[in-house]
Amino acid sequence: MSAKPNDALRIQEMYDVATQTLAQFEDLGLTEEQFLNPTSAQEDLVADGLVNRVLRVTEEGGKLSEELAEYGFEMREMSALRNRIAHAYGTVDKAIVWQVLVEEFPALVESCERYCEEQGLYLMKTWEEETSDDE
Repeated sequence: MSAKPNDALRIQEMYDVATQTLAQFEDLGLTEEQFLNPTSAQEDLVADGLVNRVLRVTEEGGKLSEELAEYGFEMREMSALRNRIAHAYGTVDKAIVWQVLVEEFPALVESCERYCEEQGLYLMKTWEEETSDDE
């Protein structure tokens, strides 16, 4: 993986991954127990995919400029978590990843939005939410 070449593109990528993950996470209804202790191949695959989403976000976040810390971006923490996930070879503490998903991803989305609003930048979803046939 390689990080985007500038802060605006990094923030857009983090926003995309975080908002899509949160939307899908809600749709799945995955519980903490299912994430931490998968009992099926499907749950295991979903858990691995979510770990990968956190890896993608931390890859970008760890490369942000230091001045973005004032917006709530914790670059050092993101970089450290990225390194742990990337080099743990399957021994990642999923409890930490769960916490990132349920607590840090929503805060990250807010930071992305606040930064872009103050800088006069436009964030857009580059992914489409699935809609059911009932809608």
